[in-house]
Amino acid sequence: KNCDPELAAAPAQRRAFRGIHPAAAMRKLHLPHRRKGQKYVTLEDLALECGCLINLSDTVESLKQKISGKRFCPIHNIHFTINGREIPNEVQLKEHLDMNTRFMLSWNAPMA
Repeated sequence: KNCDPELAAAPAQRRAFRGIHPAAAMRKLHLPHRRKGQKYVTLEDLALECGCLINLSDTVESLKQKISGKRFCPIHNIHFTINGREIPNEVQLKEHLDMNTRFMLSWNAPMA
């Protein structure tokens, strides 16, 4: 079949114009209704976001319960990491964090 090269390249050019490389568009997995998040936060940030007081003598699990209610996701899907190591649920917050220490909060909710 004899076709015009400009017309054949048009879809690839449109994807490139939108900032999507043609090969990357093929490899990207789209999960509809998937809710997840990952960000660096402090305990102060979480207190403001949840609208509650955070006591350093509370356990990590109690803080995860507060976040769980706000994010509508199970506690076991919420993770706190600092320097790549997960903070265990049983420990008190003051053992690993203070109010201004930044740590990674990551969470994902099951599909609705």
